[in-house]
Formats: sequence, C-alpha cells, structure tokens
Amino acid sequence: MSISTFHYTALDSSGQRRKGIIRGMGEQDAYRKVTAAGLTPLELKLVKDRAPAFAFQRVTLTDVVGLTRELAVLVEARIPLDRGLISIAEHEPKQQLASMVRDIAGQIEAGHPITTAIEKYRGTFGDVYISTIRAAEKSGNLRAVMHHLAELLERQMETRKQVKRALTYPAIVLTVVTIAVTIIVGFVVPKFAATFQSQGATLPLATRIVQAVGVSVQNYWYVYAGFLTAVISTLCFMWRSANGRLSLEKSLLRVPYASRIITSVTTARFARVLGISLSSGLDVTEAIELAGRSTGRPVFSVECAEMSTRLRQGDRLADVLQATKYLPAFARRMLGAGKDSAEVAGACDIVSRHYDRESADLTKNINTIIEPLMTVALAGIVLLVALSVFLPMWQMARLHH
Repeated sequence: MSISTFHYTALDSSGQRRKGIIRGMGEQDAYRKVTAAGLTPLELKLVKDRAPAFAFQRVTLTDVVGLTRELAVLVEARIPLDRGLISIAEHEPKQQLASMVRDIAGQIEAGHPITTAIEKYRGTFGDVYISTIRAAEKSGNLRAVMHHLAELLERQMETRKQVKRALTYPAIVLTVVTIAVTIIVGFVVPKFAATFQSQGATLPLATRIVQAVGVSVQNYWYVYAGFLTAVISTLCFMWRSANGRLSLEKSLLRVPYASRIITSVTTARFARVLGISLSSGLDVTEAIELAGRSTGRPVFSVECAEMSTRLRQGDRLADVLQATKYLPAFARRMLGAGKDSAEVAGACDIVSRHYDRESADLTKNINTIIEPLMTVALAGIVLLVALSVFLPMWQMARLHH
C-alpha cells in the first residue's frame, strides 16, 4: 500500500480546533498518527494527487538522474533513506517530483524496501532501473550500483541531446524549404504558366509537370493532407506496437549510417547494463535478458532471450555471443573472453566506454552526412522550379524577336 496524504480537523487538549496535514498508509494509519499526537480527530479527508498541468512539471529523465545521484550520496554517507529523501523533497521546487519523493520516503519509513517503494513509479524509473536495484539490494551492493545507474542514465540523456542537436538544423532547413517550395509550386508557378499560355507560348515539359503538381495541390490539398496524416499516424501506431516496432527497426538497420549509430548505441547500453547487473549479483542468463530489454531494440531483445535459453542449456558464453548478428565482432570477442562474472563485468566496462565514444562521434557527424544529401535534393528541386519559370520566358523572348 502506498503512502497517502490527509487533511485533518481535530481537537487539542484545550478543546481548540486544529487543522493540518498527515501522511499514512491509509485512513486508519493516519487516524492513529493524529491520535498519537495528542489530538482528537474530527475529520480526515484524503488529498488526491493531481497530474501536472504543464509539461515542465512532469518528472523527466533529468530529474531521475539527479535523484539517483542524490540517492547514491545518501547510501554512501549511510544516511537513512527516508530522512534523506524527505530533505530532498522539502527543497525540490517541482511539485510532481517532490510528491513522488515524499511518497517513496513514506513507504521506506513504513518498513518497505526501496524497490517496493519505487515500484509504484515503474513508468518513471523503468523496468531496468527497478530490477537492477532489486538485485543490488539482495547482494548488498547498492552504493556502487546507484553510481553506475546514474552514469548509465546520464549517458543515455547525453546521447539523446546529441541526436537532437544534430537533427535540429536539418529539420529547420527542411521545414522552411518545404513551405517555400509548396508556395511556389502551388501558387506562383500556376499563375506564371497561365500567363505564358495566354500569350501563345508553348510550355516546356518541366513547366507542365510543375503546373500539374501545383493545380493538383490547389484542388486536392485535402487528399495530400489526409495522406500525410495517415502516414504519420501509421508510423506512430507501428512504433507503439511490438510487431510494428520490430518491422521499423529491421528497416532502419538497412540504412547504412543509421544502422551504425543504432548498433553502437545498443552495444554500449547492453554492455553497461550487463556489467551493472553482474556486479549487483544477477546471474549471467538473467543479466543478459535484462540488458537486452534495456536497449529498447525488439530485434536484439529477441536475440538476448535466445542467448539466455542457450546458456541455460549449457552452452558457453563465447559460443552464444557468436550467434548474435547485432553485436559487433569486437564486443563479441571481449565479452566472450571472460571466464567468470567479474571478468565479464570488467570487459563490459571496456566495451561500453568504447561504443559510447563511437556513438558520440557518429551522432556528432550526422550533419556531415545529411547536409550533402539535403544540398543535392534541394538543388534539384530549385533547378526544376527555376526551369519551369525561366524556360517559358526565354521562349516568349524568342517569339517577340
């Protein structure tokens, strides 16, 4: 049961009415705490948690990273988690995060382990986070694992930022050019073409093509809008469904540069989570499955489940790793060379750092790949539009001469 907040109205020893807030594991526990404070409860009213009204109030990955760092400090300093978390909540300006931290602190104060306390917020922390902390609690290695988790989340956040930064400029340029070309093709060129035809000029092929597209956009814009909406909706639906996401991932793996980025990011995260899991006391079969799920790659998750099955059947780790097509050869050799969990965990650290650097370099250089392609595509569009306007003008000039 989670901690709830109640407004209470009570009488003190002098008969004066007092109001306040109390937190407890249900109404009976709150009633008991009010009574223990020397008050006579008159009314208890449950305070319902409100969803954040604005996006900036929601708990983000950055918040989880910061909270994990603070938890690591509390564990390392041997400060009781419930007291430390209450202190964090008191100084937290974000209401939603402060409410979550207070709830977790209340559950720990009530005697629940930290994994049970954060289980309610699985959507915020994720399966990997909760499973890793559960394993760390069992092995008594919570301090080191909290630091490792914070590093994992920080690298994940940094990768997202790098990809967003790399794609921001091409996205802005593409949006502006698309709007400009749509206006030119849909409105400007058809008017030019009508003017040229009225003066007896024979329209060249390029002009007729652009004119036809422009007229089509003017007359059937709702078809184009519906088609675009359908494509976006289909992609979103596929991304949310297991089979659809599997198909999208297989398609992305056929794109040369994108496949390298996906493979590097996936390998780095797999190796890091595998190392953390082994260090926290999980056996290698469970650790591989957990690490596979943590990557968020359906194709690789299936391969990891198959690897775990083969390990349970008695196959060697080196042989099992050679069967995967997702991991690069260097990662397979390094991880397969370990003779026990400690050596494999050490190899995981080397592999994760290597592919973290590689994925960072690849994401930084996305612009060097996208910009030439965009330049060629835009040059072709501009050339087509320019020819559709200037060719009829040259023909008219020749007719007048």
